[in-house]
Amino acid sequence: MCEQASPDGELEGPDAQWQASVRMLHALLDGSTYEEVAEQHGLARTAVQRRIKTLARHAASIAGIKGLNEDGAAFVSRLRLHRSAVLAAVANLTGPPPQEARDRRVLSEEEVAKGAARIRVRSQQAQEDTALFYLLLATGARPLEVARLEVRDYLNADGTVRRTSSLRAEFAINGRSRPLFFRSARLDEAMDAYLGQRIRRGLSMSGAAAYRGLVPDSRLFLSASGEGFEIKPYGVGAQRRFLCRGIQETYRKIFHYAELEKVTALTIRHTVADRLYRRGADEMQVGLLLGITERSAVREQFPRPQPSLDELTDDLI
Repeated sequence: MCEQASPDGELEGPDAQWQASVRMLHALLDGSTYEEVAEQHGLARTAVQRRIKTLARHAASIAGIKGLNEDGAAFVSRLRLHRSAVLAAVANLTGPPPQEARDRRVLSEEEVAKGAARIRVRSQQAQEDTALFYLLLATGARPLEVARLEVRDYLNADGTVRRTSSLRAEFAINGRSRPLFFRSARLDEAMDAYLGQRIRRGLSMSGAAAYRGLVPDSRLFLSASGEGFEIKPYGVGAQRRFLCRGIQETYRKIFHYAELEKVTALTIRHTVADRLYRRGADEMQVGLLLGITERSAVREQFPRPQPSLDELTDDLI
């Protein structure tokens, strides 16, 4: 049975959401998959997974359960192994766990410009690394999604840039297609330099004129070996996920070259969300571009910046 929802499809009030999250955790511990729980509650799978993990992590800390890696393939099985302790901890909770302090750092224009300049000087693969850096900032895509992109996702057959493209469902983390916009002059410049170098090196060339001579279904970005980044599956059945350590390590190095301390791909997504909000985007638009289907998840993960009362009332008349 689905939860009672508000007109925009969200559960009404934090208490109702908390109670629903508890029922979701119970269902998972009783053997249901994330997909089955999502269907029961009328929510996206990613939203259900996020809410269950938030609650489970808090309960595990209370119960003293160690080694519960929420990003690991064995998360659900380990959670079920400690079912009694987790449920006992949840039963003693009187309300939602305290909101975790999140790093919502947003990069300034100056930080981005200086970071790109440093990458160009310090990286041994400066053209590709600069393009990878700017592509995150231009799209808000996740590293795994970037690793999956193909030449035809970025280029038209005539060699021009696909200004309005799409991230295919099989490439998206949440399994849902969403729009990709390549409409940045800085990204254009960086991608032209990178693809030009790749063409000169003869990597994944088709011998035809289309797509600038590149094989259209070859990966857009290549590892140091000249091949696409290796993507490995882990988990089984409904818990099957994918991991690309190569792209994660590449971005770690890129941020190091840029001297952007404690910056991650999530920092970049916060930066993208902030810039979209400042241009007038609403939560639905931000969620669409970042691949988040539930509005409440957008509010929680990428809240809209709120001006102070001083700012709002300054020179009001």
